[in-house]
Amino acid sequence: MMQAVVEGRHCGSCTLCCKVLTVEKINKPNGQWCQHCIQGRGCAIYSDRPNECQQFQCGYLMWPALGPHWLPARSKLVVALKPDGKEIVVHVDPGVPNAWRAEPYHTEIRSLASHATRATYTVFVQIGRRVIAVFPDHEVDLGIVAEDERILIREVGDAGATRREAVKLKANDHRIA
Repeated sequence: MMQAVVEGRHCGSCTLCCKVLTVEKINKPNGQWCQHCIQGRGCAIYSDRPNECQQFQCGYLMWPALGPHWLPARSKLVVALKPDGKEIVVHVDPGVPNAWRAEPYHTEIRSLASHATRATYTVFVQIGRRVIAVFPDHEVDLGIVAEDERILIREVGDAGATRREAVKLKANDHRIA
């Protein structure tokens, strides 16, 4: 179900999603400009764009909690909720790989992670194929996540003190449910 765009927000000249997202239908990897993108203008095949592009909802456009400073063209960050609702991914422009660590973004990403822990979703930062799981009190840099790998989020510790951790596993690992 498509969400409504926050009043007053629009893409304008921002086309960063055309760089940071993967579009399997046209074999476009993340971190590289789409061959159909006219940078600063939009999609040259907009009316015939792949379903993946049609279904994409930019967090900046959809979530009022992400202030105007989150405009991807300014922040170099594209925030997206995965279709299953279990992951928020902050896609970082690989040309500015530390953009997510700048303030106020880093603090706000940690805040998202704090809410995520209570709401059973996970926040990830993705820079190309490198993935970092963000938790309220720590981060787990999983490095490059290959096509045949998945990320497992698990609780570790005892009943008195547990915390969430992330591990990278092969997709056929029995621990992946």
